[in-house]
Amino acid sequence: MPVAVDYPMLPLLDMTLFPGSETSLFVGRALSRASVEAAVASNGELVVVRQREFGTLEFTATDLHTVGTLATITSLTRLPDGTLKITVSAHDRVSIDGVRRADHFRVFATTLPTPPCPPARSARLRAALLRRVGTALTSDQLAILRDIPEAGRLVDAVMPLLAAPSARSIHPHHSLHQGLLEKLDGEQRLLKLMKMLPHNRRAEVPHNGDFTQAVPLPGFDPAGEPQARTTADGSLWLVFSAMPPSWFQPTDSSGPLGPCTDLDRLLERATGCPVFWDSMKLLLIDNPKPDTVARIERFLRGVRQSWAATT
Repeated sequence: MPVAVDYPMLPLLDMTLFPGSETSLFVGRALSRASVEAAVASNGELVVVRQREFGTLEFTATDLHTVGTLATITSLTRLPDGTLKITVSAHDRVSIDGVRRADHFRVFATTLPTPPCPPARSARLRAALLRRVGTALTSDQLAILRDIPEAGRLVDAVMPLLAAPSARSIHPHHSLHQGLLEKLDGEQRLLKLMKMLPHNRRAEVPHNGDFTQAVPLPGFDPAGEPQARTTADGSLWLVFSAMPPSWFQPTDSSGPLGPCTDLDRLLERATGCPVFWDSMKLLLIDNPKPDTVARIERFLRGVRQSWAATT
């Protein structure tokens, strides 16, 4: 059973470190510099933890988040103004069990278990996440990420990459990162990240030969019913023959799409799954649930019935 260990502690203002990452930090506060020096004088390990509020100089357990990261200092440079530039390699999530003050910050921290996501489920979720972030990363980065065999570890590896300028358009705000660090279950961590990523980003459309099954969704458009098509990785695509549907007659008050203007967001509410679009005739649910198709069918049938009742 893991036991609490006494470590030097480095508080951060607006950054969360994820296990597996290597990060450069500039340390200017006197007590923080002392924590770094204490770690270097020992085995190089220290706990990096995000503080809850700016301006706090004296810390108790309530001033810090309850989960931090155990890291090893791999390099240290002393700058002329006294600031320390360090590179740290983060490797474990830890719980913050207590805080004490010597001539520097110290915490009692316990390494947290991170149960792996089952391989089959992990493969499907990993593929879904890589599709989601693929346009913001380089081919070399994606190649490295594809070799990571577990969902939670993949999230930890993706987060530092999303901080690059090329990925800023989909990078979750730094205030949300701590919630990902605190998710110990790898599957839940990945799902949480997917929910943080911007909705309505264009989906990458598979070729027709990549679809493995097509299920009709009757009751929405008798002139050409939509289909729910699946791919080998478990993703679900909604393919509409026409949008807006044949029964819809636009008016000045309804606009050109009427009830289908926000179809992706309405489908999200109906299914509880993130929905992405390529066009209004092609939408993607990359992590469907067992009842998702049934929910979609009920929703689409209801859209037509409710719209007919109001016109």
